[in-house]
Amino acid sequence: MDQETGGMHADRLAAFSDGVVAIIITIMVLELHAPETADRTALTHLLPIMASYVLSFLLVAIYWVNHHHLLHSNRRIGRDVLWLNIHWLFWLSLFPFATAYIGNTRGAPIAVMMYAGLGTATAIAFRLLGVSLSRRNAENAVVSLIAPSRRRKNTVALLANAAAIPTAMIWTPLAFAFLTLPALLYFLPDARAETI
Repeated sequence: MDQETGGMHADRLAAFSDGVVAIIITIMVLELHAPETADRTALTHLLPIMASYVLSFLLVAIYWVNHHHLLHSNRRIGRDVLWLNIHWLFWLSLFPFATAYIGNTRGAPIAVMMYAGLGTATAIAFRLLGVSLSRRNAENAVVSLIAPSRRRKNTVALLANAAAIPTAMIWTPLAFAFLTLPALLYFLPDARAETI
């Protein structure tokens, strides 16, 4: 039993986080409304909404997979980890709103800026969580081995999202390219994490 966290273990934290992520994905899919007519125009109208949903689903799923590996390799947690995990989940929970906003406005620059800002805040929160867990589990040789790779990926994701904020006002297609970069970067977690 961990006295510092009142008995909470990484498994319980993972289960709570899994539940929140499942709710986030459910809320996002509930924002998709089937067209009432059977013509191409109605389906074409849904393309921006579907595109924003697919991107958000991928990002949330990638965060979930990497969160799993992060907690699996870092078993020791404390109050700081609990609150940093809540902080990360807060930003992640805003993805359904941002997804609907970017889809409903058909990728308007202000919506893309807000989405990129949310991506930046989520990446920062995930980085803080990872740093705290790595510090707490510093004696774990596997954690020491994979932590630098995780930090590099997170830094690139953070910079790509941050770059998309001003770029959205100049050229939204390039901003979307920046937003998809973290998905490409994180699509497969560090192979070394699989061996833990």
